[in-house]
Amino acid sequence: MKKELGPTPCGSCIAWPPAVAERYEPLEKLGEGMFGDVYKAWDRVGRRLVAVKRLSGRTDDRFVETSLRYFAREAMSLGACRGHPSIVKLVATHADSARSDGDCFLVTKYAGPLNLRQYMRRRSVQGRPFLEAEVRDAMRQLLSGARRVHDAGVLHRDMVPENVIVDERRDGKKVVYRICGFGVSERAARPDRDGSAPLASPSPYRAPEIFLGSQDYDGRVDTWGLGCIMAELIAGSGKPFFGANLDAKVFEKMQRAVGTQGIVEWPGLQRLARRDLAAELREKGYATYTGCLREVFPEEVLSEAGFEVLSGLLDANPERRLTAKAALRKPWFRRFSLGGCCFVP
Repeated sequence: MKKELGPTPCGSCIAWPPAVAERYEPLEKLGEGMFGDVYKAWDRVGRRLVAVKRLSGRTDDRFVETSLRYFAREAMSLGACRGHPSIVKLVATHADSARSDGDCFLVTKYAGPLNLRQYMRRRSVQGRPFLEAEVRDAMRQLLSGARRVHDAGVLHRDMVPENVIVDERRDGKKVVYRICGFGVSERAARPDRDGSAPLASPSPYRAPEIFLGSQDYDGRVDTWGLGCIMAELIAGSGKPFFGANLDAKVFEKMQRAVGTQGIVEWPGLQRLARRDLAAELREKGYATYTGCLREVFPEEVLSEAGFEVLSGLLDANPERRLTAKAALRKPWFRRFSLGGCCFVP
Protein backbone atom coordinates (compact mmCIF):
# COMPACT_ATOMS: atom_id res chain seq x y z
CA MET A 1 0.00 0.00 0.00
CA LYS A 2 1.28 3.42 -0.93
CA LYS A 3 1.96 5.89 1.86
CA GLU A 4 0.92 9.45 1.19
CA LEU A 5 3.43 11.98 2.41
CA GLY A 6 3.54 15.70 2.15
CA PRO A 7 6.72 17.17 0.69
CA THR A 8 9.54 16.91 3.20
CA PRO A 9 12.96 18.55 2.92
CA CYS A 10 15.94 16.34 2.29
CA GLY A 11 19.60 16.62 1.52
CA SER A 12 22.82 14.69 1.91
CA CYS A 13 21.13 12.02 4.07
CA ILE A 14 19.94 10.11 0.97
CA ALA A 15 22.23 7.19 0.12
CA TRP A 16 22.14 7.24 -3.67
CA PRO A 17 24.97 5.61 -5.64
CA PRO A 18 27.56 8.06 -7.03
CA ALA A 19 26.28 7.97 -10.62
CA VAL A 20 22.84 9.06 -9.43
CA ALA A 21 23.92 11.44 -6.66
CA GLU A 22 26.34 13.31 -8.93
CA ARG A 23 23.66 14.08 -11.49
CA TYR A 24 20.53 14.57 -9.35
CA GLU A 25 20.21 16.84 -6.34
CA PRO A 26 17.33 15.70 -4.10
CA LEU A 27 15.01 18.53 -3.11
CA GLU A 28 12.11 16.93 -1.26
CA LYS A 29 10.55 13.55 -0.65
CA LEU A 30 7.25 13.16 -2.47
CA GLY A 31 6.18 9.78 -1.11
CA GLU A 32 7.01 6.13 -0.64
CA GLY A 33 5.43 2.74 -1.21
CA MET A 34 6.10 -0.93 -0.65
CA PHE A 35 9.04 -1.10 -3.05
CA GLY A 36 10.76 2.26 -2.65
CA ASP A 37 10.44 6.02 -2.49
CA VAL A 38 10.13 9.03 -4.81
CA TYR A 39 12.00 12.33 -4.62
CA LYS A 40 11.69 15.61 -6.42
CA ALA A 41 15.19 16.43 -7.64
CA TRP A 42 17.20 18.82 -9.78
CA ASP A 43 18.87 17.35 -12.84
CA ARG A 44 22.26 19.07 -12.95
CA VAL A 45 22.93 17.93 -16.51
CA GLY A 46 19.53 18.52 -18.08
CA ARG A 47 18.93 21.65 -15.97
CA ARG A 48 15.36 20.63 -15.13
CA LEU A 49 13.20 19.28 -12.33
CA VAL A 50 12.71 15.51 -12.27
CA ALA A 51 11.14 12.83 -10.10
CA VAL A 52 13.56 10.09 -9.03
CA LYS A 53 11.89 6.82 -8.11
CA ARG A 54 14.15 4.47 -6.17
CA LEU A 55 13.27 0.78 -6.22
CA SER A 56 14.90 -1.06 -3.33
CA GLY A 57 17.21 -3.92 -4.23
CA ARG A 58 16.76 -5.63 -0.85
CA THR A 59 14.08 -6.35 1.70
CA ASP A 60 14.37 -4.55 5.03
CA ASP A 61 12.10 -3.04 7.67
CA ARG A 62 10.89 -0.39 5.19
CA PHE A 63 10.76 -1.87 1.71
CA VAL A 64 10.33 -5.09 -0.22
CA GLU A 65 13.01 -6.12 -2.71
CA THR A 66 12.35 -5.13 -6.31
CA SER A 67 13.55 -7.58 -8.95
CA LEU A 68 15.26 -6.42 -12.13
CA ARG A 69 12.28 -7.87 -13.99
CA TYR A 70 9.92 -5.51 -12.15
CA PHE A 71 12.24 -2.58 -12.86
CA ALA A 72 12.62 -3.47 -16.54
CA ARG A 73 8.87 -3.91 -16.97
CA GLU A 74 8.11 -0.42 -15.69
CA ALA A 75 10.93 1.14 -17.71
CA MET A 76 9.90 -0.58 -20.95
CA SER A 77 6.23 0.31 -20.50
CA LEU A 78 7.08 3.97 -19.89
CA GLY A 79 9.38 3.93 -22.89
CA ALA A 80 6.69 2.43 -25.11
CA CYS A 81 4.26 5.19 -24.11
CA ARG A 82 6.77 8.03 -24.40
CA GLY A 83 5.65 11.31 -25.88
CA HIS A 84 2.05 11.56 -24.68
CA PRO A 85 1.17 14.63 -22.56
CA SER A 86 -1.02 12.57 -20.19
CA ILE A 87 1.73 10.09 -19.28
CA VAL A 88 4.81 10.91 -17.22
CA LYS A 89 7.90 11.22 -19.41
CA LEU A 90 10.75 8.77 -18.82
CA VAL A 91 14.08 10.63 -18.72
CA ALA A 92 16.61 8.00 -17.66
CA THR A 93 17.15 4.72 -15.82
CA HIS A 94 19.97 3.75 -13.49
CA ALA A 95 20.90 0.46 -11.83
CA ASP A 96 23.46 0.23 -9.02
CA SER A 97 25.61 -2.58 -10.39
CA ALA A 98 28.34 -2.04 -7.79
CA ARG A 99 26.51 -4.38 -5.39
CA SER A 100 24.43 -7.51 -5.85
CA ASP A 101 21.46 -5.99 -4.01
CA GLY A 102 21.82 -2.55 -5.52
CA ASP A 103 18.87 -0.22 -5.98
CA CYS A 104 17.32 0.68 -9.34
CA PHE A 105 16.20 4.17 -10.33
CA LEU A 106 13.57 5.47 -12.71
CA VAL A 107 13.85 9.15 -13.54
CA THR A 108 10.88 10.96 -15.04
CA LYS A 109 10.18 14.57 -15.82
CA TYR A 110 8.69 16.25 -12.75
CA ALA A 111 4.92 16.23 -13.28
CA GLY A 112 3.53 17.88 -10.15
CA PRO A 113 3.48 17.92 -6.35
CA LEU A 114 0.35 15.83 -5.68
CA ASN A 115 -1.25 12.59 -6.71
CA LEU A 116 -4.96 12.57 -7.52
CA ARG A 117 -5.94 11.07 -4.16
CA GLN A 118 -4.21 13.94 -2.33
CA TYR A 119 -5.71 16.48 -4.71
CA MET A 120 -9.26 15.16 -4.27
CA ARG A 121 -8.89 15.19 -0.50
CA ARG A 122 -7.54 18.72 -0.55
CA ARG A 123 -10.44 19.89 -2.69
CA SER A 124 -12.87 18.16 -0.31
CA VAL A 125 -11.37 19.87 2.74
CA GLN A 126 -11.46 23.22 0.94
CA GLY A 127 -15.12 22.72 0.05
CA ARG A 128 -14.35 22.87 -3.68
CA PRO A 129 -16.34 20.10 -5.38
CA PHE A 130 -15.45 19.22 -8.97
CA LEU A 131 -17.75 20.80 -11.54
CA GLU A 132 -18.88 18.51 -14.34
CA ALA A 133 -16.71 20.46 -16.79
CA GLU A 134 -13.69 19.78 -14.56
CA VAL A 135 -14.50 16.08 -14.39
CA ARG A 136 -14.86 15.98 -18.16
CA ASP A 137 -11.48 17.65 -18.64
CA ALA A 138 -9.79 15.23 -16.22
CA MET A 139 -11.38 12.19 -17.86
CA ARG A 140 -10.49 13.41 -21.34
CA GLN A 141 -6.84 13.61 -20.32
CA LEU A 142 -6.82 10.25 -18.51
CA LEU A 143 -8.70 8.37 -21.23
CA SER A 144 -6.43 9.88 -23.85
CA GLY A 145 -3.42 8.64 -21.86
CA ALA A 146 -5.00 5.19 -21.45
CA ARG A 147 -5.66 5.04 -25.19
CA ARG A 148 -1.95 5.71 -25.81
CA VAL A 149 -1.00 2.98 -23.33
CA HIS A 150 -3.25 0.45 -25.06
CA ASP A 151 -2.17 1.50 -28.56
CA ALA A 152 1.39 0.78 -27.41
CA GLY A 153 0.35 -2.79 -26.56
CA VAL A 154 0.54 -2.25 -22.80
CA LEU A 155 -1.96 -2.90 -20.00
CA HIS A 156 -1.42 -0.62 -17.01
CA ARG A 157 -3.48 -2.77 -14.57
CA ASP A 158 -3.24 -0.29 -11.68
CA MET A 159 -5.37 2.71 -12.63
CA VAL A 160 -5.85 4.25 -9.20
CA PRO A 161 -5.79 7.90 -8.02
CA GLU A 162 -2.37 7.35 -6.43
CA ASN A 163 -1.00 6.65 -9.93
CA VAL A 164 -2.19 9.94 -11.39
CA ILE A 165 0.02 13.00 -10.87
CA VAL A 166 -1.73 16.36 -10.72
CA ASP A 167 -0.26 19.72 -11.66
CA GLU A 168 -2.58 22.63 -10.89
CA ARG A 169 -1.20 25.62 -12.73
CA ARG A 170 -0.65 28.81 -10.79
CA ASP A 171 -3.40 30.69 -12.60
CA GLY A 172 -5.85 28.00 -11.45
CA LYS A 173 -7.31 27.77 -14.95
CA LYS A 174 -5.70 24.52 -16.00
CA VAL A 175 -5.12 21.25 -14.20
CA VAL A 176 -2.89 18.67 -15.88
CA TYR A 177 -3.26 14.98 -15.10
CA ARG A 178 -0.59 12.42 -15.95
CA ILE A 179 -0.61 8.65 -15.54
CA CYS A 180 2.33 7.05 -13.73
CA GLY A 181 2.97 3.84 -11.75
CA PHE A 182 3.61 1.23 -14.46
CA GLY A 183 5.24 -1.26 -12.07
CA VAL A 184 2.58 -3.98 -12.55
CA SER A 185 1.94 -3.31 -16.23
CA GLU A 186 2.22 -6.09 -18.78
CA ARG A 187 2.08 -6.67 -22.51
CA ALA A 188 -1.48 -6.80 -23.81
CA ALA A 189 -0.60 -9.64 -26.19
CA ARG A 190 0.94 -11.82 -23.50
CA PRO A 191 -0.22 -15.39 -24.25
CA ASP A 192 0.28 -16.77 -20.75
CA ARG A 193 -0.95 -14.72 -17.81
CA ASP A 194 0.93 -15.25 -14.56
CA GLY A 195 -2.11 -14.98 -12.28
CA SER A 196 -0.94 -11.67 -10.80
CA ALA A 197 -3.95 -9.61 -11.93
CA PRO A 198 -5.80 -9.79 -8.57
CA LEU A 199 -2.67 -8.44 -6.87
CA ALA A 200 -2.02 -5.71 -9.43
CA SER A 201 -4.51 -3.17 -8.11
CA PRO A 202 -6.42 -2.55 -4.85
CA SER A 203 -9.81 -4.23 -4.74
CA PRO A 204 -11.87 -0.99 -5.02
CA TYR A 205 -10.42 -0.54 -8.55
CA ARG A 206 -10.33 -4.19 -9.60
CA ALA A 207 -12.56 -5.06 -12.55
CA PRO A 208 -15.30 -7.67 -11.92
CA GLU A 209 -13.78 -10.21 -14.32
CA ILE A 210 -10.52 -10.08 -12.33
CA PHE A 211 -12.46 -10.62 -9.10
CA LEU A 212 -13.90 -13.76 -10.69
CA GLY A 213 -10.50 -15.13 -11.63
CA SER A 214 -10.49 -14.54 -15.38
CA GLN A 215 -7.12 -14.65 -17.14
CA ASP A 216 -8.73 -13.46 -20.38
CA TYR A 217 -8.75 -9.68 -20.07
CA ASP A 218 -7.71 -6.61 -22.02
CA GLY A 219 -7.43 -2.83 -21.70
CA ARG A 220 -10.94 -2.63 -20.31
CA VAL A 221 -9.57 -3.59 -16.89
CA ASP A 222 -7.96 -0.14 -17.07
CA THR A 223 -11.09 1.67 -18.20
CA TRP A 224 -12.96 0.10 -15.27
CA GLY A 225 -10.40 1.71 -12.95
CA LEU A 226 -10.88 5.03 -14.73
CA GLY A 227 -14.63 4.66 -14.25
CA CYS A 228 -14.02 4.29 -10.51
CA ILE A 229 -11.88 7.45 -10.60
CA MET A 230 -14.60 9.32 -12.49
CA ALA A 231 -17.17 8.33 -9.86
CA GLU A 232 -14.85 9.59 -7.11
CA LEU A 233 -14.30 12.91 -8.87
CA ILE A 234 -18.06 13.45 -9.06
CA ALA A 235 -18.69 12.25 -5.49
CA GLY A 236 -16.02 14.63 -4.23
CA SER A 237 -15.22 12.95 -0.91
CA GLY A 238 -11.72 11.81 -1.83
CA LYS A 239 -12.58 8.26 -0.72
CA PRO A 240 -12.72 5.09 -2.90
CA PHE A 241 -16.17 4.81 -4.45
CA PHE A 242 -16.23 1.04 -3.90
CA GLY A 243 -14.26 1.12 -0.66
CA ALA A 244 -14.83 -1.62 1.92
CA ASN A 245 -12.71 -3.53 4.43
CA LEU A 246 -13.00 -6.94 2.72
CA ASP A 247 -12.70 -7.98 -0.92
CA ALA A 248 -16.05 -9.76 -0.75
CA LYS A 249 -17.69 -6.58 0.51
CA VAL A 250 -16.07 -4.57 -2.28
CA PHE A 251 -17.39 -7.00 -4.90
CA GLU A 252 -20.88 -6.89 -3.41
CA LYS A 253 -20.79 -3.10 -3.31
CA MET A 254 -19.85 -3.06 -7.00
CA GLN A 255 -22.73 -5.35 -7.92
CA ARG A 256 -25.22 -3.30 -5.92
CA ALA A 257 -24.10 -0.13 -7.72
CA VAL A 258 -23.76 -1.30 -11.32
CA GLY A 259 -26.09 -4.29 -11.27
CA THR A 260 -25.39 -7.96 -11.80
CA GLN A 261 -27.01 -8.49 -15.17
CA GLY A 262 -23.86 -7.48 -17.04
CA ILE A 263 -21.52 -9.98 -15.40
CA VAL A 264 -24.10 -12.80 -15.50
CA GLU A 265 -24.64 -12.21 -19.22
CA TRP A 266 -20.91 -12.07 -19.95
CA PRO A 267 -20.02 -15.13 -22.11
CA GLY A 268 -16.63 -15.35 -20.41
CA LEU A 269 -18.31 -16.33 -17.16
CA GLN A 270 -19.01 -19.75 -18.62
CA ARG A 271 -15.39 -20.14 -19.71
CA LEU A 272 -14.02 -19.86 -16.17
CA ALA A 273 -12.79 -22.98 -14.42
CA ARG A 274 -15.82 -22.92 -12.10
CA ARG A 275 -18.63 -23.22 -14.64
CA ASP A 276 -21.27 -23.08 -11.91
CA LEU A 277 -20.26 -19.53 -11.07
CA ALA A 278 -23.26 -17.89 -12.71
CA ALA A 279 -25.60 -20.17 -10.76
CA GLU A 280 -23.64 -19.45 -7.59
CA LEU A 281 -24.00 -15.71 -8.14
CA ARG A 282 -27.74 -16.11 -8.53
CA GLU A 283 -27.93 -18.29 -5.42
CA LYS A 284 -26.19 -15.62 -3.36
CA GLY A 285 -28.60 -13.02 -4.64
CA TYR A 286 -26.12 -10.97 -6.63
CA ALA A 287 -28.10 -11.51 -9.83
CA THR A 288 -31.08 -9.68 -8.32
CA TYR A 289 -29.21 -6.36 -8.14
CA THR A 290 -30.46 -4.01 -10.84
CA GLY A 291 -27.97 -1.27 -10.06
CA CYS A 292 -28.38 2.15 -8.48
CA LEU A 293 -25.71 4.19 -10.24
CA ARG A 294 -28.19 6.73 -11.59
CA GLU A 295 -29.74 7.18 -8.15
CA VAL A 296 -26.28 7.90 -6.74
CA PHE A 297 -25.49 10.37 -9.53
CA PRO A 298 -28.82 11.98 -10.57
CA GLU A 299 -29.09 14.31 -13.56
CA GLU A 300 -28.64 17.43 -11.45
CA VAL A 301 -25.20 16.06 -10.52
CA LEU A 302 -24.19 14.44 -13.83
CA SER A 303 -25.74 15.12 -17.24
CA GLU A 304 -27.16 12.35 -19.43
CA ALA A 305 -24.11 12.54 -21.71
CA GLY A 306 -21.77 12.29 -18.73
CA PHE A 307 -23.69 9.39 -17.25
CA GLU A 308 -23.42 7.56 -20.58
CA VAL A 309 -19.64 7.63 -20.16
CA LEU A 310 -19.67 6.71 -16.47
CA SER A 311 -22.06 3.78 -16.89
CA GLY A 312 -20.16 2.64 -19.98
CA LEU A 313 -16.86 2.56 -18.10
CA LEU A 314 -18.50 0.77 -15.15
CA ASP A 315 -20.28 -1.88 -17.21
CA ALA A 316 -19.76 -5.18 -15.36
CA ASN A 317 -19.73 -7.02 -18.71
CA PRO A 318 -16.18 -6.47 -20.04
CA GLU A 319 -17.30 -7.14 -23.61
CA ARG A 320 -19.73 -4.21 -23.41
CA ARG A 321 -17.51 -1.94 -21.33
CA LEU A 322 -16.17 1.12 -23.11
CA THR A 323 -12.61 1.09 -24.35
CA ALA A 324 -10.65 4.33 -23.96
CA LYS A 325 -11.03 5.03 -27.68
CA ALA A 326 -14.79 4.41 -27.66
CA ALA A 327 -15.29 6.53 -24.53
CA LEU A 328 -13.53 9.50 -26.10
CA ARG A 329 -15.93 9.37 -29.04
CA LYS A 330 -19.00 9.83 -26.85
CA PRO A 331 -20.98 13.09 -27.16
CA TRP A 332 -19.85 14.21 -23.69
CA PHE A 333 -16.36 14.85 -25.06
CA ARG A 334 -17.34 16.62 -28.26
CA ARG A 335 -16.07 20.13 -28.78
CA PHE A 336 -17.73 22.69 -31.00
CA SER A 337 -15.94 25.22 -33.17
CA LEU A 338 -17.23 28.73 -33.88
CA GLY A 339 -18.71 27.43 -37.11
CA GLY A 340 -20.82 24.90 -35.28
CA CYS A 341 -18.95 21.85 -36.54
CA CYS A 342 -17.72 19.35 -34.02
CA PHE A 343 -14.90 16.90 -33.75
CA VAL A 344 -13.97 14.19 -31.31
CA PRO A 345 -10.54 13.42 -29.85
